Amino acid sequence: MKLSHKAKKNFEEDNEFYIKLGKKLRQARRTKVNEFTGKETIVPLTKVAKALKNTYQQIGKYEKGENRIPLVNLVKISKFLKKPLSYFLDDYEELDVVAEQFNIAYEKERDNFYKEHQKTLGTE
Repeated sequence: MKLSHKAKKNFEEDNEFYIKLGKKLRQARRTKVNEFTGKETIVPLTKVAKALKNTYQQIGKYEKGENRIPLVNLVKISKFLKKPLSYFLDDYEELDVVAEQFNIAYEKERDNFYKEHQKTLGTE
């Protein structure tokens, strides 16, 4: 999959975790199995967005790695698509790796927020 400018920026900021997570979301949305017929179906972005009370554009950005998926939304997506959370995190051998990458991403996001806030206040 070709990465957009925003996704490339996230990738360069060591947020590869969110890009992989977005790919897993797309894959999960495209492999939902109908409980009654057993056939695979593609769940439209609009249905996932409605379940999250969000826009389909936002879900598309999650899938492309342009925006980070909040944990609460990942849990909602997991429940809606009837996939365990482990489905999205299986690429990682140990949960410590996931926690570490999440913490790194969180710290970078927090630091960027404070820098932007200081610029706004003019206290930099």
